[in-house]
Amino acid sequence: MIVKEELLQTVEEKLGSVSDEVSCLTDAVNFKLENLKTDLRPVKKAVASSGVAVASKVRVPDPKPFGCERSAKELKNFLWDMKAYFKAAKVPDAEKVSITSMYLTGDAKLWWRSRLSDASANRERIKTWEVLKKRN
Repeated sequence: MIVKEELLQTVEEKLGSVSDEVSCLTDAVNFKLENLKTDLRPVKKAVASSGVAVASKVRVPDPKPFGCERSAKELKNFLWDMKAYFKAAKVPDAEKVSITSMYLTGDAKLWWRSRLSDASANRERIKTWEVLKKRN
């Protein structure tokens, strides 16, 4: 029994020592964290006053695909949705036609594939969003 009591006392002393060390480390980390917060205040103020836009973490939903329903309303809605998508996702002009083609299905996709061969048929290729909108 004496051995168990001595062992228990030793373990309790070690735990107390470890607890003290953890407490000291926690205090040191908290001190460093407060210093970092203090150091960041001027940086945050400078960024806020500079007018530099910080990248948004908002997820832009994908537009609905267009399958060439014979409806002017559906086509106008698709084009409007694509325009809104381009604005929200900050899509560069050079990529708008390519991205739009990814949202075409059915007959609309067949139409697009025929337009890709326009260069060999000596017809004007669709290279810009404005030209694409006019062709529809």
